[in-house]
Amino acid sequence: MRRTELLAAALCLLPLAGLAQQLGDGTAIRPDDDRRLGAFHAAAGDALLQAFAGGDPADVAMLADVLQGAPLPPDQALPLLAGEWACRTIKIGGLLPLTVYPPFRCRIGSDGSLEKLTGSQRTRGRIHRDGDRLVYLGVGFIAGDTPPPYADLPAFDPQASPQRTPQVAVVQMTGKTGGRVMFPAPHLESRFDILTLSR
Repeated sequence: MRRTELLAAALCLLPLAGLAQQLGDGTAIRPDDDRRLGAFHAAAGDALLQAFAGGDPADVAMLADVLQGAPLPPDQALPLLAGEWACRTIKIGGLLPLTVYPPFRCRIGSDGSLEKLTGSQRTRGRIHRDGDRLVYLGVGFIAGDTPPPYADLPAFDPQASPQRTPQVAVVQMTGKTGGRVMFPAPHLESRFDILTLSR
């Protein structure tokens, strides 16, 4: 067997975990983000136990309200996404049991682009169809920065400045006026984040 054939055969044996994974619509997702999606329920369960055990009662009540409502199927949810939204970040578990931030402004485009427009901590990316769910791939950054798109973001470095983080989330719409973007195992501060959507 020639050297090139041996190389081709060896490449076929490489583990798939080292290669770019794909969502249902063909969009590449980083292996670590794919892993975080796979641990979605474990991260949520761990974070919620911390929140209900140590969170302020008023914040716990708000969290329970945010989690109410069954998610709509993607075919029904997608037409409801576009437009201006009031959005509130809720950080669960990790450094603190539960932190609820005031409302800010978000915008979702007809192409699925999502951007948090106000506040010091921002996010920018796109919502994708992934089988029977909607998945957000984006970049977390600080106001005043202009981050690259998700696909061009370097590997996460906690010491980098400006600080930019790859973000992955499950997007759920519960109706025309409400939804939630849920981030399992964020790189910074918390165990689970929720960006609420309301209008």
